[in-house]
Amino acid sequence: MKTITRSLAFLFALAFTLDATALSLRSEKRPDGTTVLLLTNDPAPPRPPRLNEDPAIRSALVDFLGYSTGSYTNDDTLIVQQVLEALDSEFSVFTDNVPAGRKVITAMDDGNNGRERAALMLDEKGQVLAVGLVNGHCTVKSREEPLTCNELPDTVLTIFQPEGANHHDAEPLTRWSNELPPMMSIMAESEDPETRAGAQKIAKVEYVTTTPGKEGWTPKQLPATFPKAMLAVLPQRAHLVGAGADGVFTTPGLKGAPIYGDLDEIAGRPRHDFEVILRTYSDYYDVIDFYKARAKDAEISGDESGALVEGYTGGGTYKVEIKNKEEDGVVITLSAWRKEV
Repeated sequence: MKTITRSLAFLFALAFTLDATALSLRSEKRPDGTTVLLLTNDPAPPRPPRLNEDPAIRSALVDFLGYSTGSYTNDDTLIVQQVLEALDSEFSVFTDNVPAGRKVITAMDDGNNGRERAALMLDEKGQVLAVGLVNGHCTVKSREEPLTCNELPDTVLTIFQPEGANHHDAEPLTRWSNELPPMMSIMAESEDPETRAGAQKIAKVEYVTTTPGKEGWTPKQLPATFPKAMLAVLPQRAHLVGAGADGVFTTPGLKGAPIYGDLDEIAGRPRHDFEVILRTYSDYYDVIDFYKARAKDAEISGDESGALVEGYTGGGTYKVEIKNKEEDGVVITLSAWRKEV
């Protein structure tokens, strides 16, 4: 396979056009590992990508939001995932009464005409100060029922801020949320009273304190017999999708589902004893660097779309498959055997 190197494509800036002036968004990595976002007058690409396609946006949001879950645009889902889904368009800048030194960059879910949308408020250094998410408090009441959300007139603006932040500092996000996207505006400006009454309105503003340092998962969530030596090859800054042992998943959501081992048998190995699936929104190449540092004696191969890590530890064997899902994050699947195989 190809040697893994950081693709120059990831260095291309995102951009937008405002009053015929092209601005672009670039990122910098601070010494402490956090990502900052900076607006510049650098040349913009002719067709700017969606905001959630930029790895720097994903990294900055994970730095700010961590791996907490909640029910906003989806039920009990990673908050960072819900925000990213609401940034599924080219970005623009909101400027109405935004204080000097602050910047508000916004995007929306094009798939629902901006019914769900998000904004990031940055300080003069490009650090995220607050995140606003326009949402319908979507939930699933039971397995038999579909996802349900508030009606448009009962839309909620959820503002995420760090502990100790002043709610007043996020006031620009409240003003931004009341500026409806074009398709939402058509309903609000309709001549039909019933249509106007059903248009989107921000009925409630709520504030949520972020917990970026909270662990994405804990070893207690894994099967009791999972080898402790294998924990070193599982990054903590990730969301636990599922885990299981001896052919069956044991974690909520996948509990009771089978773990398939057909590929093991094709490769001439016994079926693996354990499986752990993680999703992280860290940069794909940062994940590769994690394994280069933690699995020094392992074989690592791959390219910009995926990688494979194979090694031995604690008397057992492990295989880690890493898939770069871009705006959907990086999926890490660990297959482990109790013995060397």
